Amino acid sequence: MKILTLLVLLLTATLSAPPAAQAQDSSRDTVLVYQPDFFAASSPSTAEDMVDRLPGFQLDDGDDVRGFAGAGGNVLINGARPASKSDDVSSVLSRIQAGRVSHIEIIRGGAPGIDMQGHSVVANVILSSDATTQQSLLARSYFFEGGPNLPGGRYEYSSNEDGRSWGFNIGRTISMNDSTGTGTLIRRNGTGVITDTETREDKFDGGGWSGRVDWAAPVAAGRLELTGGANINDFEEWTQYVGASSSRRFEFEQDNRNADVGVRAEQTLSSATTLEARLIQNLRRSESVSTALVGTSLQQFDTKRDTGESILRSVLRWQRSDRLKIESSAELAYNMMDTTQSFTLNGQPVPLPLSTTQVNELRAEISSIATWQRSDTLTLEAGARLERSRIRQSGGGSAERSFFYPKPRLAMTWDFADNHQLRLRLERELGQLNFNDFAASSSLTNNEVLGGNLDLRPEQRWVSEAVFERRFSDEAVLSLTLRHDEISHVVDVLPLDDGLTAIGNIGDGTLDRAAIDVRLPLDRVGVRGGRLTLNARYDHARVTDPTTGHERQISEVRPFTGSVNVEQDLPTLNLVWGVNYTPYFRDTNFNPDQRRSFELHDYVTVFGEYSISDSFTARLEYTVWDDFRLTRQSWSDRVLQSVVYTEEERVNPRNFLQLRVRKTF
Repeated sequence: MKILTLLVLLLTATLSAPPAAQAQDSSRDTVLVYQPDFFAASSPSTAEDMVDRLPGFQLDDGDDVRGFAGAGGNVLINGARPASKSDDVSSVLSRIQAGRVSHIEIIRGGAPGIDMQGHSVVANVILSSDATTQQSLLARSYFFEGGPNLPGGRYEYSSNEDGRSWGFNIGRTISMNDSTGTGTLIRRNGTGVITDTETREDKFDGGGWSGRVDWAAPVAAGRLELTGGANINDFEEWTQYVGASSSRRFEFEQDNRNADVGVRAEQTLSSATTLEARLIQNLRRSESVSTALVGTSLQQFDTKRDTGESILRSVLRWQRSDRLKIESSAELAYNMMDTTQSFTLNGQPVPLPLSTTQVNELRAEISSIATWQRSDTLTLEAGARLERSRIRQSGGGSAERSFFYPKPRLAMTWDFADNHQLRLRLERELGQLNFNDFAASSSLTNNEVLGGNLDLRPEQRWVSEAVFERRFSDEAVLSLTLRHDEISHVVDVLPLDDGLTAIGNIGDGTLDRAAIDVRLPLDRVGVRGGRLTLNARYDHARVTDPTTGHERQISEVRPFTGSVNVEQDLPTLNLVWGVNYTPYFRDTNFNPDQRRSFELHDYVTVFGEYSISDSFTARLEYTVWDDFRLTRQSWSDRVLQSVVYTEEERVNPRNFLQLRVRKTF
C-alpha cells in the first residue's frame, strides 16, 4: 500500500511538472532520438549501459528458438541485428564503447529500412563513423558467502576506419547458480505428521573460456559482415540432505562445447530496394552426469548430446513510398540432435524409453509484411508467415511428421494525442518443439525420470494485445498492457503407462495478462538525478489437467512478477548508485505424481559505479535475499491425488558480492 501511495504521489508530481524537452522534434514521431548528452550524467561505459538507461524500454535478447525468424532481439546496431545468432545483442552491446555511439533511436511501430521482426518497439544503436582504435580490459569476480569465488574477465580489441571494422575478444567466463545455500527440509506424511527433518547444504563451481572475431567492410553497393566464436564451460554442483536416520546426496556435472560462424551481407539494389542475406552455422556438444546416493542406493543418469543448426535467410525490403514499406523473407533451417543416455540403479542398467535418439528437422518459412503509415499519427501493419517443417526421429524409436502453419499478423500504432500512443496486435504465434523432449531426461533430486515422446506437436497461440503508452517527458513514461492468448496443444507433463511420465500435449488453454511499466524522474520529490522504474505483471493461465480432469494453471507460468528499481546519477561525484528489488514470484510445476513449487521473496541488489576517469570505471554490487521456499507434494494415486508425503524446504541463500573493473585504452 505504501508503494502504491508513493507511486500516485510521484505521478501527480510528474503530471503537474512543466513538459520537459522531448527527445525529438515532434511528440508524434514514430522515431525518438536520444543523443549522447542524454546519457552523460550516468557516465556509461558501453552501449549496453546506454540502452539500459532508455526510458520505457526493456532490452530483449530474443527467444531461444531454432531458426532466425523470431529469435532476433529488440535492439539493432546500425539498423541490423548481429550476424551471429549465438552472439546475442546484449553481448555485442557490452563490447561497444559508449564513445562510439552517435545516438540511439527508439522506433515505435516501424520505420523505413527497419526490420521490426514482430516487435512493436525496437532500439536502433547508431555508431559513429569516426576512425577509432580501442582496447579494453574487463575484470570481474563474484564472491559468495561461504564460497565459491568466481573470477572472470575479458580482453577486447576493435578498429574502425572508412567503414571497415574488425575486432576480437577473449576471456574467462563464469558459470554460477545464485539459488544455493543451507537450509532445513521437513517431511510430513499424508496426515500431516512430521516423519523426518533434514538439514541441507549445497555448493557449486564453474567457468570456462570464450573467444570471438568480427570483421565488416563495404562491398560494392552494400556491406559484408563476418563473425565466428567458440566457448567451453563446465559446471558442477552437489546438494546433501542429512537427517536423524537418513542421508541423501545429489551431484551434477556438465561440460559444454560451442562454436558458431555467421555471415551477413546487405546489398542496395535501388534507391528503394535492399536485399539482405544471412548464413549461420552453430555446433554444440554437451555431456552431463547426475547421481543420487540415497542411503546405500545409488542412481546415475548419463547424457551425451550433439546438436547443430544451419540457417540460410534472405530478406527483400522495398520502400514503395514514403509511407509504405513491404518486407518479404525466405528462410531455410536444418537442425539436428544426437542423444545417448543411460540410467543405472546400483550399477545395473534400467531401461529407458527412447534412451538413444537422433532427431533432425528441415524447416522452411516465407513471409511478407506490409507497413503503411496511414497518416502522421496512424501506422498499420499486415502480413503473414507460412511455415512448413518435417521432423524425423530414429534410434530408440522411429517417426516422421510434417507440419504446415500459417501465421498471420495485424498490428496498429496510433498516436491519438500528443505523447499518447496505443498499440494493438492480433497474431498467431507458433511455439517450437524442444528436441530434448524427444529423448529421456531426469531430475533425480525430485525423484523424477521422464521418458521421450514421439508424438509431440508444437504449441500454438492466437495472441490479442493492447499497449497504451503515455510519455510525460523524455524521462517519464507509463505503459499499460492487456493481453489474451488462446492456446492449442499446451506442452506440459503427461502420464504414460507403467507409472512413467513424459513431456507432451495436454490440451487447450488460455492466458490473460495485465502489466504495468513505469519510469519516473525523482527530481520533483527532492532526489536530484534520481529515477524510479516499476514493472509488474499478472498472468492467469489455465488448462485442464490430463489426469484429474480439473482446471489448473500451466506449469512454469508465474502468476505475478514485478520489480522496483531506484537509481541516482551523481555527476559531481562521478558516481551512479541504485537499488534493484524483486519482491516475490512463484514457479509451479505439475506432474501426474507430484507438484513442485519454488517461491522467492525479497531479492535485493545494491550497486554503485564510480568513474575513476573517462576510461576507467569500477562497479560494486551486493545481493541479499530472504529465504526461498521449495515445496513438493507426492501422491499415491494420480487421479485422486491422495497425498503420500509433503516436503517443505526453506533455504538461506548465499549473499554475494560482484566486483567489476573496466579500463579502456
